[in-house]
Amino acid sequence: MSAETIPVVIMIPGDLHLTKTGLLNYQTAIWAVEEANAFIKPDFVQFIGDNVQDATEDQFRLFDELTLGLNCPWHALVGDHDVKGDAEAKGFRRWIGEPQGSLQLQGFRFLRLNTQEARPVGLLGPQVDWFRSEVDDALAGGERVVIFQHNYPYQIWENYAGPGIDEWRSIVQTRRIHGIFCGHTHYWQVANDGRNVHVATRSIGDPEGGPPGYTLVYLCGVDLAVAYRTMEDRGPLVLITSPRDAMLCTSPDHVVCDAGVIRARIWSREPIAEVWARVDEAQPFPLKILSTVDWSAPLPIPNLSKGIHRLSVRAVDRARGESERSIEIVVDPTGRFTAVPRVQPAVAATNFC
Repeated sequence: MSAETIPVVIMIPGDLHLTKTGLLNYQTAIWAVEEANAFIKPDFVQFIGDNVQDATEDQFRLFDELTLGLNCPWHALVGDHDVKGDAEAKGFRRWIGEPQGSLQLQGFRFLRLNTQEARPVGLLGPQVDWFRSEVDDALAGGERVVIFQHNYPYQIWENYAGPGIDEWRSIVQTRRIHGIFCGHTHYWQVANDGRNVHVATRSIGDPEGGPPGYTLVYLCGVDLAVAYRTMEDRGPLVLITSPRDAMLCTSPDHVVCDAGVIRARIWSREPIAEVWARVDEAQPFPLKILSTVDWSAPLPIPNLSKGIHRLSVRAVDRARGESERSIEIVVDPTGRFTAVPRVQPAVAATNFC
C-alpha cells in the first residue's frame, strides 16, 4: 500500500492556557486526552501553543502530567504565553523540548515553526533558512508540506508582521503548501487566501464563538478534511474526506469534474448502524462500509450541474446516537477552478489580540 492511500489523522486541541486543576480549561484538556485515547486514536496529537498561561514551573508540570496520559505520539508548539518572561523559551525547552521540528509520515512533511522567536511574532534568520530548506527538500522528494505554527496570519486586530515574516510569506506563497494549522486566536476560523488554506483552532482557555474543543485533520494524498468537535458534542464524529469542502479548495485538483466518489470517515464509541448521504435537496442514499471507520458511495455526477452543491452525510449508531456533517462541493466538468480569498466564519471582534 502506497503512502498516497494511507491516511494521517491528527488531533489539534485548542490553546490550553493551563494554570491549575479544577478549571474548565483543564477539564476540557482531560476530555481531549480521553477522546484521543478511546475514541479518535490519531496518528499524533499536535498541541498548538499557549499550552500554559504564565510559563511557571507548576504550569509546565501540569502540562507534562497531562501528556503522560496520552497513548499516542504528541508534539507541542511554543506560544506567547509559553514564553512569558522567558524570551529564550528555556522553560519550554526544559519541560517540552525544541520549539521547532520536522516529521515525515505517509508522504507528508510536517513542520513545526517557532513564531515566537521575536515578539509579538517573528522568525530569526537560522530558522527561516531551516524552514526554506525543509520545504524545498520535501517538495523535491515528492512530499506534501503541512505547517504547524502558533500565530495565525489572519487574526483580526493584530498584525502578522515582524522579523522573518516577509521571508515566511515568500516561502509559502511561492511553494505549494498542503495546509497551515495555527492557534493563538481564541475563535475557530478557516482562511483560504487563494493559494493556501489556514485553519485556526478555537482556544480551550477563554474560547470565543462557541464551546472549546479540538480540530480533527484528515490527510490522504491530495485529500484534506477538517472538523471541529466541541466538548458538548455527542454521538459519532462524521468527517467527509472526499470530495473536498469548497472552503479548502485551492487547485483544480480539488474540484469534482468527472465520476466522483463520496468518502466519509466516522469515529464512534458505538458500532455504526447506517450512514446516509444527500446532495442538495435530493433523496438520501446509503453509503457502504469499507472498513471499521470508512464509508463510501458514488457521487451522482450526471444529476449535478456546474457550480456549488451541498453534500451532507449522516451517521446513526446502534444506540441511536446520530450526527450529520455538511459541506459545499465545487462541480465543474471542465475541471477549471480559481480559489477566491475568503474566511469562514466571518469574525468581527475579539477580546484577545
